[in-house]
Amino acid sequence: MARALIMTLLFSAGAFAQTAPVLRTRSNAPEMPPVKAAQGYSTLPASASGEYELDSKGSVVQITIQDNRLTGYVTKIEGDAALTLFFNRTSIEGSRISFTTQAVHNLHYAFTGEIVRGRAAGPDQPGFYRMIGKLTEYHGGLQERKQVHLKSTPRVL
Repeated sequence: MARALIMTLLFSAGAFAQTAPVLRTRSNAPEMPPVKAAQGYSTLPASASGEYELDSKGSVVQITIQDNRLTGYVTKIEGDAALTLFFNRTSIEGSRISFTTQAVHNLHYAFTGEIVRGRAAGPDQPGFYRMIGKLTEYHGGLQERKQVHLKSTPRVL
């Protein structure tokens, strides 16, 4: 009888075995489409990647230039809320860049311009680089186009 009990426990041990954890995606979470980055030729130094001040509220444009491709996002600050809009189309050619963000809550941005050297003495100071060009904000059915001169935030090297 004891032998039968031991055999039963040994054979049923597999039923209680733990499986390795597996990461699963949420079925209701939308998948982010890949960025459509047109590969060009960048003449910008790696230190041009980073944040650029969009407004005095703390909103920024974050860009990354790597392997002649541009990626990034815009973070818009409204009161205590932050809304991040990732780039979904980009291009880079020399010092000229352009991007369009994904729409979130009927808001998206488009930029066309260039990154130039600013007047700051070093990259650890604001405005060492500047994004100069046309920024268009699309909100609902309205669009606001303006000429911008966005200062880079200090870089830690």
